Amino acid sequence: MRDAAHAGKLWSKHWGLRAAALLALLTISFAALAACSDDDDQEQPAAAAPPAEQEQQDQPAAVQQQDEPQQEQPAPAQQDEPQQEQPAPAQQDEPQQQQQAQVQQQAEPQDEPQEEVRKDPIVFSNLNWTSAEVQNQIVGYIVQYGYQYPVDYIDGDTVSLWQGLLNGDTHVTIEIWPAQQQWIDELDDPDVIALLGDSLDENWEGWVIPQYVKDENPDLVSVTDIPDYIELFVTADSRGKARFISCIAGWACEQVNDQKFDAYNLRDSLHIVDPGSGAALFADLEATYSRGEPWLGYIWGPTKPTATLDLYRLEEPEWTQECWDADKGCAYPASEVRIAVASELLERAPDVIEFLRAWDYHAAEQVGTDIWMADNDETPEAAALYYLRTYRDIWSALVPADVAQRIDAALAEE
Repeated sequence: MRDAAHAGKLWSKHWGLRAAALLALLTISFAALAACSDDDDQEQPAAAAPPAEQEQQDQPAAVQQQDEPQQEQPAPAQQDEPQQEQPAPAQQDEPQQQQQAQVQQQAEPQDEPQEEVRKDPIVFSNLNWTSAEVQNQIVGYIVQYGYQYPVDYIDGDTVSLWQGLLNGDTHVTIEIWPAQQQWIDELDDPDVIALLGDSLDENWEGWVIPQYVKDENPDLVSVTDIPDYIELFVTADSRGKARFISCIAGWACEQVNDQKFDAYNLRDSLHIVDPGSGAALFADLEATYSRGEPWLGYIWGPTKPTATLDLYRLEEPEWTQECWDADKGCAYPASEVRIAVASELLERAPDVIEFLRAWDYHAAEQVGTDIWMADNDETPEAAALYYLRTYRDIWSALVPADVAQRIDAALAEE
């Protein structure tokens, strides 16, 4: 028992010393750790703390982390601001509305030509001589592209196209010469046709010979002298008579000349030739003139031949209304070449009527255009474009500014 008690005391004393040593060692270790912890706290306080203390230190950190979002709650409010600014989609709609408005605005001008296309066409009597052909193309271009009416042309001569104007098949005859003006006076219903202003400067008509023929035959002065000079104008195909180039078949002047042959007792002296067209008449005169040969026939002016060739007009008795009404045995009257329109055009195209009243194809521009066309062997359509580009200051003064601008735009695309 004593040994056992003694052994117990020894064991207790032994383990007591060991426990004290262990406690001292732990104390030293804790002290060392505490010292290290103080140093590390300055840099990484959370990492150096023991588990128990770290939990205590982490708790405030966690709390702080939980508190921070609570303190920064205004941030969601700031994120909510775009939601409060919901009018932004409305602002985005404004460009769409503007685009729609622009589309509508762009659509409106595009609709205008459609409205203009619905205008009824204006048909021109396309008479078959140079001045009328070119004038028709000039005026038609202005009406089509400037005033935006559909335009068409019907080819023919004086007689056929006069009937077309009466029937309403055409609406504008750009050259009504004096012989036709008498037809208007004789209409049963004068209200069918309206005469507007002049389309040409004062023109003339008559029978001519080259000036060199007159110079060689000074006594050849009048139409009544022709029987004495038949031999000058005889050709291989004239059957021993004086070859006489008359007016074109279907023109009013053809009928006038036919009456003159009888009034002057010349029918037996003349071999009458129908040239077929104004261009052929001009070509015959110019070719004969270039050879220096005699030529006798009908011509009118101003034209390219009358402007470029030296011609002598044979004398006739002075014109009187009584003579003209009786047998045409006198000079052609001064040619006031007028514009005639179907009366229905007065109401449906007043803007075009206003333009036609102002229109005048001056002799200088007319002859200049005719010469350009002949020298370049061009068409009346090309001659019209030449006129519109060359004499813009003249025609543009006869139309409103917007009409002139549309014509300029069309010419730029030619």
